[in-house]
Amino acid sequence: MIDHTPKSVTSRANPLIVEAAKLQDKKHRTRTARFFFEGVKLFSEARAAGVFLERVIVTEEAYGKYAALFSDADFETVIVPDSVYEKITAENSPQGVFCLAKYLDNLNFSNTIYTEGSQFGDIINTGNAERILICDGLRDPGNLGTVIRTANALGFDRLVLSSDCADLYNPKTVRAAMGALFRIRADITPDIPAYIASLTEAGYDVRAAALTEDAVPLNAYRVTPRTVFVIGNEGHGLSEETVAACRGSVIIPMAEGAESLNAAIAASILMWECSRI
Repeated sequence: MIDHTPKSVTSRANPLIVEAAKLQDKKHRTRTARFFFEGVKLFSEARAAGVFLERVIVTEEAYGKYAALFSDADFETVIVPDSVYEKITAENSPQGVFCLAKYLDNLNFSNTIYTEGSQFGDIINTGNAERILICDGLRDPGNLGTVIRTANALGFDRLVLSSDCADLYNPKTVRAAMGALFRIRADITPDIPAYIASLTEAGYDVRAAALTEDAVPLNAYRVTPRTVFVIGNEGHGLSEETVAACRGSVIIPMAEGAESLNAAIAASILMWECSRI
């Protein structure tokens, strides 16, 4: 039986603290398949979603303030002074609750394209259309987190991300997603055009959000349960290969002279249109 009695650590050089601090680095997160998130809300969201927490590092003040959260802990609790917590936090005004967890099983990192007989093939052959959004080259972690949060709020089943999108476990992504990362499925693939081809073969109508010669205004396009929109990079949009793999393009009508929309805002508008049907 594992002893979950809280332990006290007072040194910034303690191996548990050093290990937690290293999780700021993507390479270390990838190598250890672990990530972190902070705050009472994300702690509660993770618990509600059944995320297994390996360790929670909490300041002395927070441990007293949020004592009820740790009353039935099935994780290791480490109590530290503020001076130690400062070494590991990524927040400007931390609540003093730092959670360490293994990579999530609802996020599927793959170096192959889903085809017949694969996990993806099993899902698309069920006959039930999923609500899917594709992000190709979305580099800003705050934008990605916002897209994840919106997709979850609007009932999307799956996000498909290119392997060069922002890191799902970047602290900024996790923070912006506000717990939605624990609930929505995400597939990561190195070949978005091939993934689009698989969706098209399964009967989905994949449309690029891109200003092309044949682009259709969103308010003139008929969204169906099998519509899938593709959002591109914040500065460069979608690649020619990705646009060519789609059945066509849509644009969001805007007032004359208006600047282009933030990628997360554009994605939210497109997802809202899908959620209305």
